[in-house]
Amino acid sequence: MAEWKDLGNKAKNLTLAGLGKARDLGESAKLNLDNVSEEENKKKAYAEIGKRFVAENPIPPEGYEELYRQLEQADARISANKARINELKED
Repeated sequence: MAEWKDLGNKAKNLTLAGLGKARDLGESAKLNLDNVSEEENKKKAYAEIGKRFVAENPIPPEGYEELYRQLEQADARISANKARINELKED
């Protein structure tokens, strides 16, 4: 009879340990999602900083020339795409 009681206690302990591990995994997943959200917030803040910097500094400061050039090229491609979209809408 003691063997059954020990077996029951072992099963109970394993179940409790499994529940604890599942809770830890759930918390870990939530924390990872929170970190992803915070990284997205950082990207938005950096983008806003960049937009303000460029607006306040229309002439690229030394060391920023290539980045400004990339922005200009991206703007040119966006304009070309928008023009093509308008052409397609008119057809």
